[in-house]
Amino acid sequence: MNRQYAEHILLGNVVTLDNACSRAEAIAISKGRILATGTREAMLELRGPLTSVRDFPGATLIPGFNDAHAHMDTLGTRQLRPTIEGARSIADLQDTIRLLAQHTPKGEWIVTMPVGAPPYHFDAPGTLAEGRLPNRYELDAAAPDHPVYIPAPGGYWGQPPCHSAMNSLAMQLNGITRDTVPTNPNTVIEKDERGEPLGTFLEKSYVNTLEAELLPAVPRFTYEQRCEGIRQAMRLYHSVGTTSIYEGHGSAPEVIAAYREMWERGDLTMRTSMVLSPRWRSLEDAAIAMRDWMPTMRGRGMGDAVFRVSGLFIAHGGDPCVARIQQRDLAYMGWSGYVQQANSSEEFEALCMLAGEHDLRVHTIVSDKLAKVAPIMERVAQRFPIGERRWVLEHISRSTPQDLATLKRIGVATTLIPAQYVWKHGTPFLNFSEQEMDHLSPAKQLSALGVPVAAGTDAVPYNPLFCMWSMTTRRERTTGRVMGEGGKVSNETALRLVTQGGAYLTFEENEKGRLMPGQHADIAVLSGDPLEAQGDALRDLTCQATMVGGHWVHGSE
Repeated sequence: MNRQYAEHILLGNVVTLDNACSRAEAIAISKGRILATGTREAMLELRGPLTSVRDFPGATLIPGFNDAHAHMDTLGTRQLRPTIEGARSIADLQDTIRLLAQHTPKGEWIVTMPVGAPPYHFDAPGTLAEGRLPNRYELDAAAPDHPVYIPAPGGYWGQPPCHSAMNSLAMQLNGITRDTVPTNPNTVIEKDERGEPLGTFLEKSYVNTLEAELLPAVPRFTYEQRCEGIRQAMRLYHSVGTTSIYEGHGSAPEVIAAYREMWERGDLTMRTSMVLSPRWRSLEDAAIAMRDWMPTMRGRGMGDAVFRVSGLFIAHGGDPCVARIQQRDLAYMGWSGYVQQANSSEEFEALCMLAGEHDLRVHTIVSDKLAKVAPIMERVAQRFPIGERRWVLEHISRSTPQDLATLKRIGVATTLIPAQYVWKHGTPFLNFSEQEMDHLSPAKQLSALGVPVAAGTDAVPYNPLFCMWSMTTRRERTTGRVMGEGGKVSNETALRLVTQGGAYLTFEENEKGRLMPGQHADIAVLSGDPLEAQGDALRDLTCQATMVGGHWVHGSE
């Protein structure tokens, strides 16, 4: 009788996350999947002559994190431009720009990262001694022969208002004069007392439109750069234990193409599930696209266990001014990697009905509009089995018991971004009543109802342990206030939401999310036990090693 030996045996405190949340002392792995879990002695009996045995004393092994709203490619683009994070004054910035100019051919662009400390670049002007960004003349003094641009962070990535700056040559190349008037009222060209533009810009809204509308000469991220950004971001996400991502906010065709090329070459080590961010200009365009060229994304879509594309993103709401600017250049994505949309409730419902007719899963951002979106989804569900098709309502912030009951009836899946609404952007909700606060980012309530729910990082930050910390402590960033004591979840619930929850969104709940025989050997090795660590100790855990499909992708030494 042939005996099956393990290729890897991992020793440590194992949290299987099966239904009983049972523990084990070791894991045996073969052919990329879990062969068995159990005691150290039992697993070591599966050791063969070529078996790799690795002991992790004091560490805890869990299913790899499945980031249900990752924006991994967005984080990747942030790795490509030179940082200026150490600058504490305009003089510091000038020194950095001078150094960059010495290594850049004359006439070529110098485009940096934003002012301020990553990853958020909060209060960028306040991080400089002068309390403002450098003006065109100060940047001219540092690099008169190069167009220079210091961009703003994205509003959702940072915190509005967002500030940017450029020198005189950059303004000239973009045609910025005293007569330039943005069509977006939230974009401000700052001017001196004579009415001349200073080269500094202010954007008051979450969606940045300055580059799309007024700065056509600023270099865009190339396809090759987006590929390189994905490579760098994969390493970062693996370093925190993430083994799968779900990009439900939608990705532009070029971004999907970049992931697909990496998959075809065997370079994609992150299990990646993607959703199309479509480029259509009208309901008629959408109907043709769904009928003619989206059938490959019907149902569960196309791909395999490493790379898959299924369904499309349709926005509810949005700023019509932003949409009009986007329509001028649909290829522009900036930092985001997706296409901006703006749809009225009526347009959104019509698009959802079209998608239902063509068996296309819809993914949409809800934010604080669940009261408007839930009734629309209920009407769509009366015609199409959107629960069975696993339509996804994402980014839920504000909710009510009535709205959540609707989600339970129609069976849609949901995602939450606790770090976004509870920690980072919690200030708009500080005046809520206690019950309203409890239902902000309602992980506890959705879990209790049995509504399929997952949690994602939104790259704010990209560490799922921070996401878990936000769910269990519900602490707001600026005040430290607990945003609804009744909304706190247990460590176990939080861990399930950042591991198993994302697997359900992609029909893979029987393939990953548990350390059980037959499931993918996707494993994160943490410095401590995420079920036992309390408060800040949970956030401060680190990832020692990460495995995807039986292969080490982080901490392999």
